[in-house]
Amino acid sequence: MKFSNSILLAVALAFASATGAHADTLYGSTASGGPGELYVLNPTTGGVIQDVGPLNDALNVNYGVTGLAFNPITGLLYGSTANADPATAAKLISINPLTGLVTVIGDFNVIGGGAGATMADIGFDSSGNLYGIGSKGGPQLYSINVLTGQATLVGAGSGLTSTTGGGLAISPSSVFYGTPTASRFGTYDSTSGAYVNIANPVKPGGGAYAALDFDGSVLFGLNSGSGTPPATHLVTIDTLTGAVTDLGGSVPGLDAIAFQVVPEPGTMALLFGGLVSGLFAKKYRRK
Repeated sequence: MKFSNSILLAVALAFASATGAHADTLYGSTASGGPGELYVLNPTTGGVIQDVGPLNDALNVNYGVTGLAFNPITGLLYGSTANADPATAAKLISINPLTGLVTVIGDFNVIGGGAGATMADIGFDSSGNLYGIGSKGGPQLYSINVLTGQATLVGAGSGLTSTTGGGLAISPSSVFYGTPTASRFGTYDSTSGAYVNIANPVKPGGGAYAALDFDGSVLFGLNSGSGTPPATHLVTIDTLTGAVTDLGGSVPGLDAIAFQVVPEPGTMALLFGGLVSGLFAKKYRRK
């Protein structure tokens, strides 16, 4: 069977369009000064689109969550638990984004991080490797085993001694960005763990940046201010200069954000089905 180059090109373009089509859903979780709750947020304003529900396990135990990240390979949502409650502290968990149901994977077991040392934020690289920033013992970069939760220090560490904020986001080109302290925005070396500063970012609500995440090439930040629970602002951050654009206030006590890329249902099937029908109709149409 022979098809014209123009028809084959149309098929290729349709597949590229269909597989690339997506809608970015922004999730956020609380931990600071209150119980853990999962939200869907408006990425243009910081406002709430949906309160998904409490971050509870099957026994109805609640978990404050300081870091969120979607695995780009499996699509699963992971979280790091707050260190305020010793019974639920410093664990890697998986989360059902539709219900907020928590499943505990394991302890981080941070060596030298002190009791209750957790990950202030977590992030996946494009290959599905998970990393985190330690909440105690300094804002060090850790690699994390997604099957056990075990955290392993990357290299010799950041060279910094205390964590305030501790945001982490990994760009599509595998650049590790972080906000290890209130006055710092910069990059981590993924091999040595060393930190290099770019700027002191503006903080619309004061405080520090508790979380970072990329939506494509755009870096978003969560500014956690003062109060109990603390006020928060959703912003975007220029990765070259550290310049901040304030998008708006968000949920008090919010401590983590993560974007989920969701394929548009049925788009590829509809396009491909229509094109195939057209191809066969053209092939067998009488000339």
